[in-house]
Amino acid sequence: MAKIINLKSSEDITSAVEQLWETSSSEVYFVIPKSSTLLKNAVALKLLKREADRLEKAIVLITKDEVGREMAKRVGLAARVALPKKVEDFGEQTEEDEAIATKEAEKEDVLKEMSPKKYESFIEEEVKLKRELNIHSHSRGMSDIRPKPAMEKKRDEQILTQKIEVTDETDQEREIPVSYQEHQEYDELNNFLTPDNEAEKFVIPTSEKEEAIADFVEKRPPREEIEIRKKEKIKDRSSFFSFRFLSFFVGGAVLVAAAVLYFVLPKADIVLVPKSQALENEFLVSASKSITKVDVSSAKIPAQLIKLDEKESKDFPATGQRQLNDKATGTITIYNEYSSAPQSLVAQTRFVSDSGKVFRLTKSAVVPGAIIDNGKIVASSIDAQVVADQVGPDYNIGPTNFKIPGFQGSPKYDSFYASSKTAMSGGAVGLAKVVSQDDYDKAKVDIWQSLQPKIEQELKAQAPANLKILDQAIEEEIASIESSVPVGSQADNFTLTVKGSGTLLLFDENDIMSLAADKIKNDLGSDKQVDEKSNQISYSETSADFTNGLLSFRAQVTQKMVWNVDIDGLKQLIAGKNETQIRQVFAERTEIDKARILFWPFWVKTVPENLDKIDIKISSE
Repeated sequence: MAKIINLKSSEDITSAVEQLWETSSSEVYFVIPKSSTLLKNAVALKLLKREADRLEKAIVLITKDEVGREMAKRVGLAARVALPKKVEDFGEQTEEDEAIATKEAEKEDVLKEMSPKKYESFIEEEVKLKRELNIHSHSRGMSDIRPKPAMEKKRDEQILTQKIEVTDETDQEREIPVSYQEHQEYDELNNFLTPDNEAEKFVIPTSEKEEAIADFVEKRPPREEIEIRKKEKIKDRSSFFSFRFLSFFVGGAVLVAAAVLYFVLPKADIVLVPKSQALENEFLVSASKSITKVDVSSAKIPAQLIKLDEKESKDFPATGQRQLNDKATGTITIYNEYSSAPQSLVAQTRFVSDSGKVFRLTKSAVVPGAIIDNGKIVASSIDAQVVADQVGPDYNIGPTNFKIPGFQGSPKYDSFYASSKTAMSGGAVGLAKVVSQDDYDKAKVDIWQSLQPKIEQELKAQAPANLKILDQAIEEEIASIESSVPVGSQADNFTLTVKGSGTLLLFDENDIMSLAADKIKNDLGSDKQVDEKSNQISYSETSADFTNGLLSFRAQVTQKMVWNVDIDGLKQLIAGKNETQIRQVFAERTEIDKARILFWPFWVKTVPENLDKIDIKISSE
């Protein structure tokens, strides 16, 4: 498959050869514009031809530049006006190609028939024409080397009509001058073929130039080596520019560093420890929830009271044992359907269940009279407690109906009756588990140990962060206890519920410092102040009345009184002085206790005159 390569007018022989190397096709068409400088350089075309032969590739130049086609044919390259219809067929020609070929054939026939003198005269005319062509192209910067159409036409007419004038003058060997463009491209070929720049670059006649190029091609290294040399040249240039940049950068950095050392770096760092005095005050404080502001004269401050309740339930096993002879108990509902008159029933009145079990009222009861509604009796009722007539589990019966055997044989027997909605229980005989007092007490302790820290934690969580909490100002207590089974009653397990309450009294420590400030106000003047970071408070003798919301305690406040230092004034006093002079200034200042002086860099021996370069800091130590 033939390869078509379109060359731009700016591409030179180097680009054409590189593209020839890169294609794998054995048949290549170079489509070249008329303005291309490649067509005007016979040396470049010879090189292209030699490379094509070396690579065993058949190439054809496609251009509308007639002079370019002529030059290509003279170096042995095929040239055409346009691509053939079938690119694969190198022999097929267009009509224009056929016309040119016919014209060239006629011209060759005429030349063959010329006498030696006429042929020599024609050669001389060709030389003159080439000279004119080179002079013309050089004056125009080689933008277009084609001869003027009139000149071309005249030459062709002379050849075809055999009207070339014959001269007896002997042609002397003349050198066709090398144009500026050829000179430049030859230098480029030198650079391309000899990357190490060892070959001498010079302008030589065309014939010698061709021999030189052939010699270059013979000695040229393989393509891989050429690529490596190109990369090495690029790397060398990069290294050169990197070195220049690094040198410039280092030089600039040195200058900047010198300027910094001279103008910026010199400074003095001074740390002063001012004179101080410890102060201690101790006083009794009363905090109350009933006041809202500090009373300095009586040492009273406001207090806040927080209360909350928490409860917790747990299940516990019953571990107590006792001999049981218990009767079953339960509740029954007694109905009066006899009359509107109430009926009194004494304690121990018997009730017999459907299964024949006898239960007795634990206490007397009065059953209300029935209601008469539209002549009909509507029964009334009352609930009453009953106990089994005998001990044992046989009386633990389920819900059932009861009759009063004492009314048997009278109209009341059917009109007074009872029923149970729940089962009877508690009937037992023998050894059984019961809830002992020890079970109850242990369960209460267990729940309170879990509940008490929760109450304290919740109290502290509700307290504002800026308020002080003393350990003795928190109270937790058990408010109530409930058991699902009474102590001494039969049960395998029981549930205990404990409800606890918590109370907290707290206050603002700033109120304590207000009391302390009042104590030392006479010791402070305009030249002293209190170092708030040194404030320390300890508490003792705390007592709380949670019912009335009162808290009393003893507070001991430790503070440090520090002398003030005029930093701006000191800077002006020590500017430009050495360390000895500075220490003399500080020794005369009663507010300064200690001083640490540091000059920087190490060669600096005096304080800079620039006050911004003097850094004075105050330290507590």
